[in-house]
Formats: sequence, C-alpha cells, structure tokens
Amino acid sequence: MKTTDRVRDLASRARTRVLSWVQAVTDIYALVLTAVVSWVTERLRLLAVVVATVRTWNRCATTVVWVYRWSGWVVAARVTARTARAFGRWTWSRTRQPILDAAGWVRHRAPALLWQGLRIVARHAPRVAWWVATRAGIGGWWLLSRTLRWCTAIADYADLVRQVRDDQRHGTAKRLREEWMRTAIVRSAVTLTVAAVTTVLAVKLAEKAGHGVVIAVVVAVFAAIGHVVRPAPILSAVPDLIEDGAGPDDPYPLADAHTRAEAADCVARALRAEGVALRMAGEAVRERWGWTVPVVLRKGTPAAIVSKAADLETTLDLPAGGVLATADRTRRARVVLRLAERDPFASLPAALRRAPGSVSIRDRLTVGGCIDGTDLALSLLGVHGVVIGNSGAGKSGALRSIADALTACRDAVVWDLDPAGVGLAPLAPVMGRIERTRLGIEDALADALALAEVRPRLMPGLGMTGQEWNVSAEHPAVVVLVDEYSRMSDTAKTLAVELLRIGRKARVSLILAASEATSDTLGDAIADTTALKILLACRSTDVRLVLGQGRGAEGWRPDRLNPASGEDPQDAGCAYVDAVHHRESLLSKFRPLGDDEAAERAAERAPHRPRIDGASVDAVRALRRVHGALTAGTGASGGGTAVVDVDSRTIADVVAAFGTDDRLWTADLLARLSAVDARYAGWTAEQLASVLKPAGVTSVQIKFDRRNRNGYTSAAVAAALHSDGRR
Repeated sequence: MKTTDRVRDLASRARTRVLSWVQAVTDIYALVLTAVVSWVTERLRLLAVVVATVRTWNRCATTVVWVYRWSGWVVAARVTARTARAFGRWTWSRTRQPILDAAGWVRHRAPALLWQGLRIVARHAPRVAWWVATRAGIGGWWLLSRTLRWCTAIADYADLVRQVRDDQRHGTAKRLREEWMRTAIVRSAVTLTVAAVTTVLAVKLAEKAGHGVVIAVVVAVFAAIGHVVRPAPILSAVPDLIEDGAGPDDPYPLADAHTRAEAADCVARALRAEGVALRMAGEAVRERWGWTVPVVLRKGTPAAIVSKAADLETTLDLPAGGVLATADRTRRARVVLRLAERDPFASLPAALRRAPGSVSIRDRLTVGGCIDGTDLALSLLGVHGVVIGNSGAGKSGALRSIADALTACRDAVVWDLDPAGVGLAPLAPVMGRIERTRLGIEDALADALALAEVRPRLMPGLGMTGQEWNVSAEHPAVVVLVDEYSRMSDTAKTLAVELLRIGRKARVSLILAASEATSDTLGDAIADTTALKILLACRSTDVRLVLGQGRGAEGWRPDRLNPASGEDPQDAGCAYVDAVHHRESLLSKFRPLGDDEAAERAAERAPHRPRIDGASVDAVRALRRVHGALTAGTGASGGGTAVVDVDSRTIADVVAAFGTDDRLWTADLLARLSAVDARYAGWTAEQLASVLKPAGVTSVQIKFDRRNRNGYTSAAVAAALHSDGRR
C-alpha cells in the first residue's frame, strides 16, 4: 500500500509539473501571438494612414494641377482688373472733390496759416513772455507771503495779544502767546509736510515728463495766481491780423479760393458786392479750367447777373470773358456761373476721324465740345442753319467741321457754294457740287429748290411713307453749305430764302454763313425757318435778330467773344449754339481740322461718296426745262437743259478716275469713269468734252507705245477742279 501510494504521488507530481509546463508554453505562445498580432495590426493601421495620406496628396496634387491649368484664370484676372478699375473710378468720383479740397488747403492755405502763426509768435512772444514772467513773480510772491502769514498766525494772534497786554492782563497774554507758538508750530509742520509731498511729486513728474513740463506747470500756476490777484488787460492780436481797408465780408480774388466752400463763398461775396439779391450759392465744382458755381436769386431775373459779368470779372480778378452765366431753363431763379481762369478749350481734340460711310445723317454728329465737358453733337437731318460771325470769328472753320462730319455720312450729299472765297477747297474731292461764280451759285440754288419741289411728288412712286423724304444711301439727303451769304446776288438770296421755307420735308437743307444777320431778307427768315443757329463772335444786334428779343439777358453773349487778330486766334471757333439738344447758353467750340488732314480725309472718302438718285435728277431736269433753267453754273447737256450734279462733281469724278496715272486716252478715261459711277456708262467723248471745256480743260495728244490719240492729263483736270477762277 505504501508502494502504491508513493507511485501515485509521483504520478501526480509528474502530471502537475507537465501541466505547469504546458500552461507556461501556452502562455508564452499566447503572449508571442498577441505581440505579433498587435505589431501586424499597428503596421496595417500605419499602412492605411499612409495610403489615405497618399490619396489625399494625390487629390491635392490633382486639384493643384487643375487649378494651375484652369483656363478661367485669364477671365478671372480680367474681371478682377475691370472690377478694381471700376471700383477705383467709383471711389475717385466720390472722393475727388474732398481730396482736391484738402490738397488745395494744404498747398495754399496751410503754409500761409503757418507763416502767419510764426509771425504772430515772433511779434508777440516777447510781450507774452514778459507778461507771464511778471504775473508768475507776482503770483509766487503772493503765495509765499500768504503762506508765511498763515504759518506764523500773525493775523490771528498779533492784534489779540497786543490788546490783552495793553489791558494789563498778563496771565491771559502769556497763555495766548503760548497758544500762538503752538499754532505756529503746527501750521509750519503742516506746511513743511505739504511742501515735501509736493516736491516729491514734482520730482517724480520731472523724471517721467521732464523738467521743462514741471517748470512750465509751476510758472503757469504762479502766473494764473498772479493774474487773479492782480488782473490786467489781455493783449489782443486781432487788430494786427486784419489788413488795412479789408472788411470781414469784402470780396476777394477767385485765385485765393482753393476749396469748394471757399469758391462758393468767394462768388457769394462778389455778387453781393455788385448788388445782386442772392439767396444762396450752391456747391462749387472744380473744373480743369476753373470753377462751376450755381447760385439762386432771391429776386430779380438772370439778367441781373448777366449784365454784371464784366464787373464780376474785375471783382474776381478773372480774364476778360472769364465769367459765363447760364440761366437754368427749369428754374428761373437758378443761374449757373462758370468762372474760367484758363482757356476751357485748351485740350479740345481735333475733329473726329470717321471712316467713309461709317455714320448716317440721322445720327447726332459730333463737331465740337461744350464748356461743361459734353460733346457738341448736332442733328442735321432736314435742319436748316445759320452761322453768324465777324471776320476772323471762325465761320469757315465751323463750316469745315460740319462738312467733315457730313461727308462721312453714307446718306448725305454736300454742296459747297462760296461767292467770295475758296470755300471748302480741301474737301473738294468729296463734294457733290462746287460753285464759286454768281451764275453758278444761282443755278445750284435753283437746282436745290427744284429738288425740294419734286421730291415730295416722287415719294409714293418710290414706296416712301410719311410726310418727309426717307433718307437712305440710295436716296440721300442734300445739304447745301453757303459761305459769305451777304456777297450773293439778290436772285440767289431769294432762292435761298425760298429753299429755307420748303426744303425740310424733301431733306434738302441749307446752312448759311454770314458776317452779320442783316435785317433784310435773311433777318426775316432766320427766326422762323432755321432750327440750327450758330453765333460766333458777332454783334449784340445779331443776337437779337437771330435768337429773338431778350435772349442776351439769358446768357447768350457771343458779343463778348473776340475774333482772331493777326496771329492770335483769341476766341476764333468759339460759339453759342442754339439747336436740338443744345438749348442752354453754353459756350462751345468747333473742333479744328487742318488743310492737310481735310484733304487726306476727302481723298479717302471720294470713291465712296453717295450720289443723288436718278429719279430725283430726272424730275429736276424736267422741272427746270419747264421753267427755263439757268445753264451757266453747271454746264449744259443738249438743248440748254440744266443738269443736276454734273459740272464740278463730274470733274471730281474724272480726277478720281485717273487714279495714279498722270495721263489717259479719252477711251480709257471714259471706261474708268463708268466704273466710278454707272451714270457715266455710255458717255461719249463729246459729252465728256462738253463738261470739261467750260472749266478750261481740252483734249491733247497723248502718246503711248508710239501711238498718238486724244486724251487728258490728270494735272489739267485737277487744276480745273481747284481753280479759283472756276470757284
């Protein structure tokens, strides 16, 4: 039994040990497996993070590449730049006037005020310093004496002790002296304490703010005390600041006004000084040439200001003609004053360059600029006009600017009539007709009048509706420009006035230029029949005849303009224009156009200029034949029948047909002429000769390739076109 138990015990121990070993191995395996799994899991997690990061970077890189290659950057940049410019312009438009006011104040007012302040300081500093020093001395002495009297208590005990002693009350006197001594000691201690504290504070303040500040404060306190205890009159510098003879409300030159408020105040003072009943001066506007200031009258009419324009120029110290008054048509009491310190048209550009046929006579044609910065744009369709100006006022320049705009129209034919000068010679190649002789001008006006009579009858057959001739490139309007009207014959004047009365519906317009608006035939017709009135430098009588009574008092003052004198242009080209869209008395100026530039434009437009339609030409021929037409001006083509638009126009077409050649045989010239205009198709050499011969041009022998034939030279035809004798 013992042996069996021992065996069992050994077996139990062996089993226990084996189980413990197995458990240990299992635990170790579990630990190793857990570590391996954890390591693998961590690495997988890191790998997932790396993969996610790579994907994120890939998306970012793709986005960056897309953004970099985005084609909208250019558009976005343009939109941003345009927005920035618009915002900048908007900001500048809102801040321009205040900034200019501030700049004007800093530039002109601030230095003067600074210098004036320095002068005041230099003038009054010694006196002020002496005043401060004396008052500080008085204040310091007064404070010291009062402090000593308070510390010693003399005022409280001296008289009382003397009185008790005189009464032989020695015990009381002794007691009072002892009390006096104790009071003096206490007060002295308090005074010394306050002085010590004040000194410490002063030292601390001096360390932070500086000794100068402490000294200034002490001196100021002493001076204030001295001024109170011993008052004296305050020194006044006001009389020294007022100039001799100048009152506080007296006017001053406009050049001394540098802000909008100062400009309005300057104008208000000047008007009141001239006796104008003024209610208010509105907000001034700075212009590149001066100021624009609206004013409102309390009573009276705008004539109260207009009549005093010359006096205001003296009061405001402006150049002659520098005060321009414009009555507001919507408010009787309001007048706009334009104060020109410089030439308002110094930066006026040259006449607009227009391509051939790029505009229509139906459009508003820009021919100049107005003083308010707007364009002088005229409506010339069916509009009669008159141009009045003294010699040198710029009538020819105004007509040239108008003709330059009209010859660029695809639906307008321009005629040039001038009995005394060269007219619009640089624009000759593009003119529909040019006349310079008395009979030629009469014939041209008769043709224009006949055209005005027959066109209304032709409208139904041409499919036109309405009351007026329908203008187009095939059926153009006709504008007759007449310079030096007063030099025309009585017959021509009669025809012109009749054309003014009936030409509008037929779109045959007449624009007359004269040195004066005489009170005879022209004066009777102007006010009733001309919608366009241009007044350059002229007489006040002309203003009344052209515009009517009372217009001068509303600001229409061309009589204050000066014509050119010698080499000085002065106000040449400046005018007051009464037309559609231009009913205010605004000074305007026509854009200049030189001879060379005008000739270049005419050569460019000549091949494209419109021509009067055949139906109108045939109808005019028939009407003139019935009435016995004049033939001297345009030449004749069989039977003495007048031909519209033949003589000078045909000569200009012949010049254009030559092109770059200096000579051509007649047959070749006729072939080229038919290419210029179909109406020349079928012309014979005799017809061409009948047109050129009155101009002094005859055929000559032209040799090409050893063959002689009749022909013409370009120089001879061009000379005839520009010949003064022909004009």
